[in-house]
Amino acid sequence: MSLAYPTAFRAFLDNPAQGAIHGKHTAFCKGLALHVDPDLQMAGNWRSPSGRLLELVLRPAASGAWTGLHLTLDLPDLAGLRFLGLAARAVAPDEVLIRACLRSGLPGGGFLDHFLPRHWLAHDEAATHHDLIHLPSQNALPVQAPWRELVLFLPCRAVELHLHDLAILTA
Repeated sequence: MSLAYPTAFRAFLDNPAQGAIHGKHTAFCKGLALHVDPDLQMAGNWRSPSGRLLELVLRPAASGAWTGLHLTLDLPDLAGLRFLGLAARAVAPDEVLIRACLRSGLPGGGFLDHFLPRHWLAHDEAATHHDLIHLPSQNALPVQAPWRELVLFLPCRAVELHLHDLAILTA
């Protein structure tokens, strides 16, 4: 099994940063961004302090349907892989339910989402979460795709999440 940091997170490990969250799209670095339903009228802030990958504080002003942390993956071809997943460590002062999804671009445009089987609950004590997709049993998941990303779907409410570590698992 191979465990690797996504390329986007390597930038955070070397260059701590911070900024404001506003509107429907906030890019943290190349390959890592928060996409939010515009109806949420999202505000907040983020930082990537030494020793942690990303701390998010999200404060929506209205109701909406989705909030996703998008991470570009260098996995256009899944041929030869049996498993794909993630290993992560996080903490949240108030419980945060996260759904991880492998998003695959389609050749003609659009995308296909494939949710990892387990829900991820971040709570007030740092905890490790891991989840895997058994690729040979997933007939609907394209083996080749023009692009792929991991999307962590967050609740559409006020959220504080400290993402300590995240790695992509392949075997």
